[in-house]
Amino acid sequence: MSIFTYKNLYQAYLDCRKNKRKTINALKFELDFERNLRILLRDLVEKKYRPGRSICFAVDEPSLREIFAADFRDRIVHHLLVREINNFFERRFIFDSFACRKGKGTHKSVKRLQEFVRSTRKTNCYYGQFDIKSFFMSIDHKILYDILEKNLRKGKEKGSFKKSREKLEEILWLAKTIIFHRANENYSTKGDLELLAKIPPHKSLLRQNLPKGLPIGNYSSQFFANLYLNELDQFVKRTLKCKKYVRYVDDFIILGKNSEELKVLRNIVDDFLQEKLSLNLNFNKCKIQPIKNGIDFLGYFVKTDRIHTRRKVIKRYKNKLYRIAIGLEKTNMRSLLSMVHSYAGHFKHAR
Repeated sequence: MSIFTYKNLYQAYLDCRKNKRKTINALKFELDFERNLRILLRDLVEKKYRPGRSICFAVDEPSLREIFAADFRDRIVHHLLVREINNFFERRFIFDSFACRKGKGTHKSVKRLQEFVRSTRKTNCYYGQFDIKSFFMSIDHKILYDILEKNLRKGKEKGSFKKSREKLEEILWLAKTIIFHRANENYSTKGDLELLAKIPPHKSLLRQNLPKGLPIGNYSSQFFANLYLNELDQFVKRTLKCKKYVRYVDDFIILGKNSEELKVLRNIVDDFLQEKLSLNLNFNKCKIQPIKNGIDFLGYFVKTDRIHTRRKVIKRYKNKLYRIAIGLEKTNMRSLLSMVHSYAGHFKHAR
């Protein structure tokens, strides 16, 4: 059974266009989508498919980042791949990984952290908050592909792909094509070029010469990031036996009895990341503090009895409204309401 069927590709196309239908690339593709899908299907079946040109630009909200947006045609392929393997890996991911997963998200992550914090109310426990240095730019292509292949082939031995060797080999070929694609070798730029130039070298795919780095902005990159750090999740939960652990992308928190215990765990985790995943903790952003001080996490400030919105988020909201009010930032009513509702959705989860 092949994954390269018109039915599968059409469903991936429908998934892809949900949030990208008004982009120029999506509109061009839709003008003759049946023909375009059949050409794409032929390229996949004959294994002639190669990712196309990306669009590179910078955003400064909520922080300065470099974005590589894949062509709409390539986004369909990303959805096709993730649809085929997502359920397989979902059963292997831990419960307390909350980024880019159905039924998870920032709010569930913060609520889970508060559950852990409340369980320590009667003790003077500490938390360790850790961040991985230049995470997306440091993901090693070979290590990532080896993790994916190892898990899928093990799944074949256990029966997941036992009936279709063809399907497994197609998945591995497509994953390899996407993972090893160097987006920084075929791209065009748009937007504020001065802002793009401000991206630090260690956070830029444009300045990455090694076979490392995933383009921020691709659906497949979100999935691959979870797959990559699932190795860390399993190590922390299974080997180190840390019960109170929450991760959102590369920002993770471990609750412990005291600061010394967490310092030891920090060093063990850093050694694991270097040895197994070619990553490093950003010690400048790592924090080990008493839980009673509160935890700054994903735009919220979590305490044992309540959750507050970060002052920084409120300040950003007020500044946006002020810039619109005095005419420094142009918008329309639809965009304004969308922004207001977005912040209101964030605020309603806190006091």
